[in-house]
Amino acid sequence: MSDLDPESKPIKQGKSVGMEGEDYIVALNDKDAYLLNPAAYYIWSLCDGNRSVSDIITKVSEELMLSKEDVETPVIDILKALSENNLIVFSETSQEEQ
Repeated sequence: MSDLDPESKPIKQGKSVGMEGEDYIVALNDKDAYLLNPAAYYIWSLCDGNRSVSDIITKVSEELMLSKEDVETPVIDILKALSENNLIVFSETSQEEQ
């Protein structure tokens, strides 16, 4: 699964502050806001710190009634873009100790 750890748990940053046309506006602070298309916004909204990357792929595949293989690359690409723009961070907690 590319270079994202399938067990890492992304946590969304910022907050939804409205819409512009079909796109959602997510603001990190007073100066930094981003327009997210519906797919990116949906994936951002799933990043609650409880779901792993693998869980998000499963959820999207179930919602769209597509195979995990069909949604894996687009979901990972969106997660990477969200991360590059600081709209998500990945939790660093290790599950090995539990």
